[in-house]
Amino acid sequence: MNNIQEIELIYQSSYDKYEELYNYFLKYCELEVLVTDLVVGYRLIRARDISSLESIKSKKDVQFHPTSKNFSRIGKPNQIWFYLSDDENACLLEMLPSWLNKYKLGQTIDVVLTLWQIREKMKVIIIPDFYKKNEIVNKLNLNSSFNNKEFWYYICKKFKTTTLEDKNIYYFTSAFSNALIDRYEIEKNTIDGIFFPSVQYPEKSNLAFKPHLVKDEHLILSDLKKISYRKSLILNKYGKPQYFPIDGDI
Repeated sequence: MNNIQEIELIYQSSYDKYEELYNYFLKYCELEVLVTDLVVGYRLIRARDISSLESIKSKKDVQFHPTSKNFSRIGKPNQIWFYLSDDENACLLEMLPSWLNKYKLGQTIDVVLTLWQIREKMKVIIIPDFYKKNEIVNKLNLNSSFNNKEFWYYICKKFKTTTLEDKNIYYFTSAFSNALIDRYEIEKNTIDGIFFPSVQYPEKSNLAFKPHLVKDEHLILSDLKKISYRKSLILNKYGKPQYFPIDGDI
């Protein structure tokens, strides 16, 4: 049974949140794994802020870091995922929480936007949207495929939580994601990535792919755009800065 109270107790009190949550999800939860295919030609966008636009000299400069010491929405330390969005604004908005403390008011932020295209059919696990905002989930009526709706409402709430709202949220989402993948692959299935609604722009979607798909050219770089933003000196009525493009429009 999927005991939400027990899961939340682990999350709130454990000193090893990731491992205890992962083990609970994998061993004791009835996980419904919904998988769909991404067709050849499907286009995705990736955005990254960089120290200098001049540092982008080749394809490898816009791929991914070879190692990671931190937890992410899907991954744990030393586990690399290649993150993209199906919308330009979505991938830019996803960066705002990190920009809040990373850059000073009035500072210029250099960003590289890359367009990627799928060359081989890919299989991804779906994280549903029980808040009914995501365009793709709504269009495909995916929520009706999940039986334990109370549990999935709980999971969806965690996946829409930002690190500014809960600094530990990545322990939860990465533990759940890895348990979901491992549950699927235990039966000798293979998966290429995970699809989940954007936190900052829930109508649109994010995807995390295994990095070998880029190396094997199942996912290829088709275009690149460099753009700079200026972080406003004055905060808006919500106490947050705004970001204005210096070159070109979004």
